Amino acid sequence: MRILILNDQPGLAETMATSLRIHGCSAKAFTSPLEALKAIHESDVLVTDYDMPGMTGLEMARRAYAQGWRGSLLLMSGHHAAIGEGIEHPLLRMILDKPS
Repeated sequence: MRILILNDQPGLAETMATSLRIHGCSAKAFTSPLEALKAIHESDVLVTDYDMPGMTGLEMARRAYAQGWRGSLLLMSGHHAAIGEGIEHPLLRMILDKPS
């Protein structure tokens, strides 16, 4: 399984990717939605933070979907009750609570 981790906190993104690699997954960490978008087609799963500067994780997933990506989406948020938009995406599998 190829997993793309997207989080604007570099330490958290790399820690998650390292943990997944230890458990046998292929995982890459990104801190930039635009850079992650360039590599999304090499991934089966996108694990992304919702709240990031410049582009939300949900918007990044929408752009990936528009480009033909059809993997699984896991969205993380430390404040998902405060998200001001409907969290809908055809590939969304789960919303994860992230420690804030």
